[in-house]
Amino acid sequence: MKKKILIIESNYYPSISDALLDGAKKTIVESQFDYEKLTVHGVLEIPVLLEKYKNDYIGFVTLGCVIRGETSHYDIVTRISSESIFKIINTNKLAHGFGLLTVENFAQAKIRADLKKKNIGGVAAKVCLKMISLLKK
Repeated sequence: MKKKILIIESNYYPSISDALLDGAKKTIVESQFDYEKLTVHGVLEIPVLLEKYKNDYIGFVTLGCVIRGETSHYDIVTRISSESIFKIINTNKLAHGFGLLTVENFAQAKIRADLKKKNIGGVAAKVCLKMISLLKK
């Protein structure tokens, strides 16, 4: 049985996370891998699931969006979530695709999530698939 890729998505901005997820799923399925998806509300919860399931999947794709606001909350959330994710990935040598958008506004997020534009969900899945291949060597 082929191992699966785990997609962990934050759905704080549902229209953005849905588009990111569509891109990731399409790329993974086209590469003939299977996937499972877990959903959390915010990006700060992603590292908890990544740590919990680090030994159960062949690769991981993390998806979500943080949009800058009027306070320093954006800086705290982006720093803590990305540092925590990369600590887990690097410590455990996991195949991973980083699809967390950190943007100034909703319009930027829409462009980056759109399958016909930047398709960051698909890009993150491609990175994960490439890392799976490289880590097998």
